[in-house]
Amino acid sequence: MPQEYLTKKLLEEFGDRKHKGRLSVITNLNEGEAIYPIPHKKEHIEFCTELVGDAIKLTKVIPSHIRYDKVEEEYEITSIITGESGMEQGYGIRHAKTDIDAAHRRILEFVNSGEVLINPNIESRIIYKYLSQ
Repeated sequence: MPQEYLTKKLLEEFGDRKHKGRLSVITNLNEGEAIYPIPHKKEHIEFCTELVGDAIKLTKVIPSHIRYDKVEEEYEITSIITGESGMEQGYGIRHAKTDIDAAHRRILEFVNSGEVLINPNIESRIIYKYLSQ
């Protein structure tokens, strides 16, 4: 189910995926700018292929990783990195620069409109290594 904004519940359910303090999400530009968290037991390629149903549409599915710290019962977002996952690294999926930029903008909105604190020195970066021609 697509998520409108970042919640503590989302971090508790989908956080710590592969690494402590990481929430992996995708922005599905095939559905407007719908954001989905990646489940713990699924790889990006598996989840995204099931979601869009057609491998050609994977170029419009952009990954982001949201890093966070948890102090006592409070979460704080420390980093947002867009444009790189196993789909790009291992399966050769490539994205248009405009799509990566749009997805990163949407992820920033997703975090900024959420209920989780944001570190004032947050790292916000886009990986352009996997661009299409």
